[in-house]
Amino acid sequence: MASLLSSLNMTANALSVNEKAISVVSHNVANMNTEGYSKQKVNLATRNIAGAIGDNVNNQIRANGGVMIANVMRYNDTFLNNYYRDQLSTLNKLDQQLGNLDELAGILDDLESTGVDSALQEFYEALNNLNEYPASSTARTNFIETAKTLTSVLNTKSIELEQLTSKALGDGVSQESLENSKIYVQYQALNDKLTELADVNRALQVTQTGTLEANNLLDKRDMILNDIAQYVEIDVEEIHNGAVEISVNGVSLVKGSKVTGELRIETAKAYCEKNGLTYPDDWQGRENAVISIVNPQENDKVIVADANSIITSGTLGGLLHSATDSGDGGETNAGTVMNSLNTLAQAIADIFNDLNTREGAYCINPDDTGKLIDSADDNFLFVTTDENGNITTQGITAGNIQLNPELFTDDGIWNIACAYFEDGANFDENAVGNAQNAAAMLETRNTAQTALDGMSIEDYYTSLVGKVASAGSSLQTLFDTQSDVVDSVESQIKNNNGVDLNEELVDLVKYQTAYSAAAQVFNICNACLDTLMTLGG
Repeated sequence: MASLLSSLNMTANALSVNEKAISVVSHNVANMNTEGYSKQKVNLATRNIAGAIGDNVNNQIRANGGVMIANVMRYNDTFLNNYYRDQLSTLNKLDQQLGNLDELAGILDDLESTGVDSALQEFYEALNNLNEYPASSTARTNFIETAKTLTSVLNTKSIELEQLTSKALGDGVSQESLENSKIYVQYQALNDKLTELADVNRALQVTQTGTLEANNLLDKRDMILNDIAQYVEIDVEEIHNGAVEISVNGVSLVKGSKVTGELRIETAKAYCEKNGLTYPDDWQGRENAVISIVNPQENDKVIVADANSIITSGTLGGLLHSATDSGDGGETNAGTVMNSLNTLAQAIADIFNDLNTREGAYCINPDDTGKLIDSADDNFLFVTTDENGNITTQGITAGNIQLNPELFTDDGIWNIACAYFEDGANFDENAVGNAQNAAAMLETRNTAQTALDGMSIEDYYTSLVGKVASAGSSLQTLFDTQSDVVDSVESQIKNNNGVDLNEELVDLVKYQTAYSAAAQVFNICNACLDTLMTLGG
């Protein structure tokens, strides 16, 4: 009688276990297309009601309770997941850099003859005309107009580069500009994900491991970690019940149910003012936005005041360093292109100002256009204005270069020195057709300039355009390769963790067969028990 009751209990338990196992198979099939879902498998174990005593077989039989579910295993490869996140961070960084280079190439593109290259060609063509007709007011006016166009194009390119930087990081001064930038949106999204991860960690810490609930939370945890890895490269360490701690370069962001490192962002100017620095003098070549890491658990105690240097990957890393001239010559971005254009603008100003004011250079006398007069020491062609509004030739950039306002006065066209007599020898004040100085200006078209890395003015700009195009091509190759790596690892994860209908069918048949067998045993035991009860009656 006792054995029959024990058998009934075991078979009833087997029915329950196999029914639950079938439910897990159904859960897998239902979620086969769910993003981030990892297939699950029931692990069975022998169920013991009580320990057997000695070698007594009857006691051993009574100790057996049949089968039980030991746990529900979740298919997952921690190493592969971490590797995938590292590669995903790199891919997102390259994506931001590639987008930046595409926009840079667009800025430097000379479509419809509106670029620097076209402006330089027209400038030198006008200079050639001036060389042939040095006393012609028309030739002089045309030269001034092309020079004005050249400065205007350089000014425009500088503005476009600043706008590109502002779109990514703000202008470095205005809070409104920062809040309208790409990085502001990204940093807020990352903070939201950190909070989500802490909430999932909290749920995991109070959930029994090896259950459907725990496994589903682990899937959600991994999806959040993947999202975070898109913004910044992270280190992940599991601490308890599947809860994790994540950090960036050793700085903890989330530990268990608490966000231990939240991001803050501010303009470069605000950061400088807060830390006793002068903006922009003490911040040359740095980012327009500064990210810091604070601990919200300790009243926003600052952990890292300037975290830009430790955020080197992911979307944030790509944005932060997309407009910065690091000075090592290893990266082409808005910062390096801006510096190159500034170098070009200063070189153009220095070269032509030196030729127009050098000893032996002569202008046509505006009061008597048949005579020559000495070119004044301050007879500059290209200038800028300082903070007080004074004309200067120092600190010229692509953004502020302009023609000397004197050139636009009534007699200004005669300020261009065309004649040249070396050391004053054979000077003839009536030689208004002498164009030796204009010829020297024209020769700069093919002359290597020390300030321009040994290249001519036109070649320097052409080299800059080529450098951007080459960097874009190289980065596209890197991006494509990295995309293949990410896709390959993602495919491997899906193959390992994804639901295979063939495997599920095998398990379904296995559990269904076990369920049917247990039901058959249950019916037989129940019939035997009915017979015994009848006999006993």
